[in-house]
Amino acid sequence: MPSPKSSAQDLRKLKKYLMDNAPGCVHQPEGLLKYKYVTPTCDIRAGGDDLSPVPERSLTGHYLQMYDWDACFFAQAAGRIGLSDLPLSVVANFLSLSDGSGHLPRTVSPNRVWDSGDACKPFLCQTLDLAGDSLLCNQDTVRLIADLEHFLRYWQSHRRHASGLYHWRNVLESGVDDNLALLFPQEAAVDENKETDKFPDGKLLAADLNTYLAVEYQAFSRLAARAGQKDLSLEYERRSAELIGLIESELWDEKLGMYANLDPDSLVRVALRSWTGLLPVLLGIAQPSRSEQTIKQNVLNAEHFFRHSGLASFAASEPLYNQSCRGLYGRVIVSNWQGPVWVLPNVLAVRCLLRQGFKAMAQELALRVTSTLVSGLTSHGTLFENYNAETGEPLFAPRFMSWNILALELIELLE
Repeated sequence: MPSPKSSAQDLRKLKKYLMDNAPGCVHQPEGLLKYKYVTPTCDIRAGGDDLSPVPERSLTGHYLQMYDWDACFFAQAAGRIGLSDLPLSVVANFLSLSDGSGHLPRTVSPNRVWDSGDACKPFLCQTLDLAGDSLLCNQDTVRLIADLEHFLRYWQSHRRHASGLYHWRNVLESGVDDNLALLFPQEAAVDENKETDKFPDGKLLAADLNTYLAVEYQAFSRLAARAGQKDLSLEYERRSAELIGLIESELWDEKLGMYANLDPDSLVRVALRSWTGLLPVLLGIAQPSRSEQTIKQNVLNAEHFFRHSGLASFAASEPLYNQSCRGLYGRVIVSNWQGPVWVLPNVLAVRCLLRQGFKAMAQELALRVTSTLVSGLTSHGTLFENYNAETGEPLFAPRFMSWNILALELIELLE
């Protein structure tokens, strides 16, 4: 199937939609949320399902809460829509909800905390760091740094294995709701794998989490340095370097040509190609030779991830690869990370390709993704959470914005 193409008019149409609709995800302080906050779905009543036993996300794909990485990635792009103060507001909301142990919830709405027990993913420091120095002016930086460190120490106390590597509490905490690399199935004979209860939930040492933390430690180190706390900055620079060393020594899989999750009991790596195993490369902490190998062997390989509509979330070469609205195997929760195209991994991949000198392929990937978004926008009048990697057909969650706002980066690259 030939690659899709976007005209200049298509790009203008997509850009206009993003610029016009992204502000509809931003809400004024309300209830538990003391600062401006963000919901992934455009123009909804935030917390409208707070009294419901089942959230709307499970029924219609409307997300009425503020989610950790959705909000952080949206905030990182907020300057493009004239909301440069949003990063600090998003971070302040999560920090204000600490239970005293450093635990912050990952999902919250005006009237309640959802997904109880799951922790906010480590993106807060990166969000503030990327926003620049201006947001730290006139703030109580000493208190801010202390609160952020308290948050990081929660991860060290509650999610760190004796090896020094980290694990999620469960697959849902990871945000990649049905990630087969965390569920660990190799095959399934029926729609729902009956071995679900035997999967090592909350134990696998995860490539994505360890990468996020290594990069978060780097961001915190820079924030501490800017706040004049040199010793703390050096401590977290060291923590990041140590964690990167463990990622390289324990999670690299030469046969896959990418990184893989590790079962700490059996010391067996999960030999599955999920986009989460690309993250040490996508976020720029992998060894140069391994970065190049991963890009050539996996990211740009049509047999695995580089598909018609963009970068697949799970390799097409995997037996359980599918394009269902919801995952067919393992824990069927809401949406599907077992193959469909999502904007977030694609933007991270484009950034990586540009950084590594693959400019033409970065443009090609940006073109495939924007063409997919434009096609869905033209046929359905809205954006969605994910798309069929083979056909570009929208799959789930209409009116989804969240990190789709990052498509503005792709448009700028193509323009």
